[in-house]
Amino acid sequence: MIKKEVTRHLVHYFSLGGLVGFAFWGFNNFSYDRTFQGAIAMSLGLAFILWGIIHHHLHEDLHPRVVLEYVATAVLGVIVLLAVIWRA
Repeated sequence: MIKKEVTRHLVHYFSLGGLVGFAFWGFNNFSYDRTFQGAIAMSLGLAFILWGIIHHHLHEDLHPRVVLEYVATAVLGVIVLLAVIWRA
């Protein structure tokens, strides 16, 4: 059952993986600029929220609780990334 769900959404997961991969590429290529890396982290968080909204809208199961979960996950992820970027 889980395998069927994953294959049904495979294109969506590949696009999310592409977003994350592109962000990690940016982190690596702009390792000299912490401010730009912070902007990449925040952009990734926003892209994750938008991806989640679009994904659930297309599958007709978008609810305010789902949006809140994506926002909370993105905020936590951005905080962790910023902490790693700006570590002393």
